[in-house]
Amino acid sequence: MNKETILGMLVGTLLTFIGMSLFTLFFSDSGIMESIEILYAQGKLGGLISLGALLNLPVFFYLLKQYQYKMAYGMVGVLLFFVGLVALLKVL
Repeated sequence: MNKETILGMLVGTLLTFIGMSLFTLFFSDSGIMESIEILYAQGKLGGLISLGALLNLPVFFYLLKQYQYKMAYGMVGVLLFFVGLVALLKVL
């Protein structure tokens, strides 16, 4: 893996966690960690991860428009990881 791919993976991960945090702050009365624990207990943590990953879409299309294919490739890799994580959370 090259530097651009790793940077895309870091950006994708960071944006997903920022999206999760913002969604939790806006729509929850409790703190972030407490909300995550409650959602995990209710079996709805996968939905929060999916909503948090929505922030990656505009950045992904911006990278494609700027011909930054390696960075966009890294973001797709991270999103596939989160898809697997959400599927694992649904099974468990």
